[in-house]
This record gives sequence, structure tokens and C-alpha cells, in this order.
Amino acid sequence: MYIGEFLLWFGNSIKASSRKKMKMGYFNGDMMLSEVEKDYTKQSVSNNPRPIGPYYAYNDRYLEIRGGMFENFRGIITWISLSIFLLVGYFSFSFLRIFYYLLYPQYYPFSIGFSFYLGLIFFFFVSAVMIYLLIRYFRYVYRLELFTIRHIRVRFNRVTQQVYIQRPKYCGGTVVFKWQHIMPANFGETGSDMGGTNMVNLLSFHPYKTGFPVAHSVGIGKNTYCAQDYKDEWEFIRRYMEYGPDNLAKPRLSTHLPLPLHGLGGHIKPMLKTVKNAKSVLVTMMMLPVFVILLPLYTAGYFISECLCWQPRWPKVIRQAGKAGKPTPKETQLSDYPPAVQQAILDSRLEWGVRDDQTGKLVDYGNS
Repeated sequence: MYIGEFLLWFGNSIKASSRKKMKMGYFNGDMMLSEVEKDYTKQSVSNNPRPIGPYYAYNDRYLEIRGGMFENFRGIITWISLSIFLLVGYFSFSFLRIFYYLLYPQYYPFSIGFSFYLGLIFFFFVSAVMIYLLIRYFRYVYRLELFTIRHIRVRFNRVTQQVYIQRPKYCGGTVVFKWQHIMPANFGETGSDMGGTNMVNLLSFHPYKTGFPVAHSVGIGKNTYCAQDYKDEWEFIRRYMEYGPDNLAKPRLSTHLPLPLHGLGGHIKPMLKTVKNAKSVLVTMMMLPVFVILLPLYTAGYFISECLCWQPRWPKVIRQAGKAGKPTPKETQLSDYPPAVQQAILDSRLEWGVRDDQTGKLVDYGNS
């Protein structure tokens, strides 16, 4: 489910005119100068670095982990979309069937009356409207889980000291940033203790560091209720990038291919947490039947979503990055986007202000 990534990119790239029509204001993402100046890649935050994953690749050159927020809800949009597809298919099939009756009445033992013509008009009108709405508008919904990239991937290349994020185009596309510019958002100075929130590990790239007008954020790994998990996995990645894979536990690699049980862990964990926090045995007994029904539905929806998506290859320059004699991918720049998107991003740049720690005044760092 890419609703989180879509909303983040939508907020950064929506046109000023569209923002005005939708009565959307600009938010205040101001941060303190000490927060954005700090190099978070040099500070240890855990004595227990752990590869929680899921990881797709791990070698001397790079490691690759699954990205994406709200993966634990994946499957909901899939079932909604399939239900709408089925409804559109029913009306379209009904129109074609009546049309066939009228075209070859000699093959059927019943008379063709006025009701058939009325039904033909009705099903044609309804199916035409639904197909139009499906193509014109609903594609912005079902593409969050269907007919899109199977999983967002984040690759950390320790040779080039870069981070590559592979996302759908409607979520900002594939981007390249320097490793030294990364900022953990779930703990430390840039965030708060996120324990108990069932979130993934959030990482960001602030414009103060990158020079890109707006911030880019990405969630990596599994959802967790334990704040220490964020620190342990970040520390694992940090040590890999800074010192290499020696003295680090090798992560178990996951497959890109869809598997029926991929969605089980993400869905069963919050359900077990709900049962654990139930105030009485009676409440627990009342919730169990709901979970018994919802868990298979969520898991099946997740699997169907994976099957109806694909996992594209990285661009060649990223696949070869870090090999001897191969070029280093250039960092993402504003000019990489279409002119209309560039202007929308520039209109949003004032949201990412930086304030002086002593005076509280905005710092001019070329983003105004």
C-alpha cells in the first residue's frame, strides 16, 4: 500500500492552483539548525545491531531492504478494487449478453420484447459511465496496490556511499541521495520515541543537506511496536555503510516473488497486540471471531496484490554502481522532473524552513 508515499509526494508536488481549489494550505516543517547540520551516520545509537528486514540483497557492495509504509494494511484496497472491477464486469457482460440476444434472436426459444431494448440501453449507459470513472479517477486508487511496483526497495551502496530509493513515479520515482545526508526520523533529535505506534523505520533527506527543494522520506523494514527495533536496525545499516559487513550478522534474504504467507506477519502482529491489550477475557473472546475472519482476508488480499504487481529492475547505472570503472549515479536534482512538477516543488519549498537554535529566526540556506 503506497498511500503514505503518495500523500508525501502529493503534498510536495501539487500545483499551487490545484492546492487553492482544494483549499489545501502549506504545512510548517521547520527544524532546528543543530538537527539538520548533524551527521547522523557517525553516531552509534545501539549496542545490538540487528538485520530485522526483510532484506533482498546483502554483499560487500550493497544491501537492499524493503521500503514502504503501511504494508501491514496492504490488501484492503485490493479487495475494494476487485469488488469494483467485478461490478463493472457484471454490467459490461450483461450489456454484451443482451446485445447478443438481439443480434441472433433465432437461436433462443423466447421472444425479444421491449424490455430487452430497455435493458440494453440501461446496461450500456451504466457500464460506459463506470468504465469511464474507473479509467479517469479510480486508477489513482487501485494503483496504490495493484498494477504497480510490487515493493518499494531501498539500496544502500557502501562503495559509492549513496542511497537509492525505488518508488512508483506517482510517489516521486527512483531517487539518489548521499549516505551522509540521511536522517533517522523515529528517534533521536529528529523524532520522538515511536514505540507502540506500529510504524516502520522512517528515514528522511532534508533539503538543507541535499539541496533538493523539499524533503524526501521513506519507511524501511517491518512494522514494530518496539522503539529499540528502530535503533537496532538503523545501527545495523549504519555500521554496514561505515565499516562494511564484517562483524555483522548476515540477514536472511527474502524473495521478490509473491508468496501466500508474506502478508501474514504484518497482519497478525497488530491483531495479537490488540488481544494482548484487551481489558478482559470477554472482550478477547468477542474479538477472536473477527480476527479469524479478517486475517485470511488480509493475507489473501496481500498475496493477490503481489501477484498483480511486478518488480522492475534498477536502472543500469544503479545496478553497476560501485563496480570498478563504472560511473557513480548522479544525485537527484530538480531538473529530473517535468517543468510543471518542478514549479510545484518550488512552490512547496518554503515548508522546509530551518531555524537558528539561539535566535529562533529562519536561516537562509538557499531554499527561500
